[in-house]
Amino acid sequence: MRKIVSVLALLLFLQVFCLPGRAEEGSWETLHQHALSLYQSGMFSEAVTEGLKALGEAEKTAGPDSQEAASTLGLLANAWHSLGQYDEAGPYYLRALAIHEARNGPDHPDTASTLNNLAQLRHFQARYAESEALYRRAIESYEKALGKDDPALATPLNNLAELYRSRGNAAAAEPLFFRAMALYEEHFGTDHPNVAMCLNNLALLYQAGGSPDQAESMFRRALAIFETLGPEHPYVAASLNNLALLLFEQKKVTTAEPLFIRALAVYEKNFGEGHPSVASVIHNLGELNRAKGDAKQSEAYFRRALAIKERYLGPDHPSVAGTLENLAALCRESGRKEEAKPLEERAAAIRSLYP
Repeated sequence: MRKIVSVLALLLFLQVFCLPGRAEEGSWETLHQHALSLYQSGMFSEAVTEGLKALGEAEKTAGPDSQEAASTLGLLANAWHSLGQYDEAGPYYLRALAIHEARNGPDHPDTASTLNNLAQLRHFQARYAESEALYRRAIESYEKALGKDDPALATPLNNLAELYRSRGNAAAAEPLFFRAMALYEEHFGTDHPNVAMCLNNLALLYQAGGSPDQAESMFRRALAIFETLGPEHPYVAASLNNLALLLFEQKKVTTAEPLFIRALAVYEKNFGEGHPSVASVIHNLGELNRAKGDAKQSEAYFRRALAIKERYLGPDHPSVAGTLENLAALCRESGRKEEAKPLEERAAAIRSLYP
């Protein structure tokens, strides 16, 4: 079975504090703002380094359970998450959530935003039931705190819809995507990047549902919006990868390949060579080269993707199983049945963990 990998279009919340007019050098405000600026510039490793300094200052001056500490914990969690270091991110999200719930209660925007971010993390960790429950809590929290027409509500709606889409529940996903997109368009306009997120996810939905023309139109509209952020923005890479997947499924290999290669270059520039999104595109290049009949290059891509996934997602993640299955199929096609068998057995064992 051929397995190719789309890139999820999910949204993290980032809590931004207004700083005083003149913050002292070395103060929490200055340190946190510096870490935040690094994060927003895509310098995630540097954001972690500076964020840890800010967290230490917050704990020293305001206390370990302060709003300042919670804000920096959330920033650090997002940075770890963006680096693909999911096990590192989890404890920071959990600690930030505990502070927000204790200080603000369950129905507060800061609580809701942290619930959304933790839910997204659990989604990437393939902890789907936890993710769904957390997204639902985030939606309920926002609705109680801000009302049902607030644009902040669109983010967990989009993300819950993407969870349903990725699990094959199109009927549950579609109305949530449209509700989220309507809120984004109403408040931010039709060319906002968050609208493009919903378009990307709807395109994936229609692609899986057998409507490739509708999917391609949405992918291209999303790509055009994302490119307004700059040609080397990570969202551009995600959009390129997903459009390339659609074209590849239509057997337009020569058109798809340069899009995959461009997506890989953008991801590697932003995240380095060891990141789950990088691995997804490498996996897809492996499958494309397999379709071209270049078994040697295909195997090199699959093994590289597998190594990254095992390191950053863990050895029992469903995405690891997908690459194992494709590598096994390649081995069988090359007459190496004995090499294929343990790969297939390991993939099946992983799949059994996610009924």
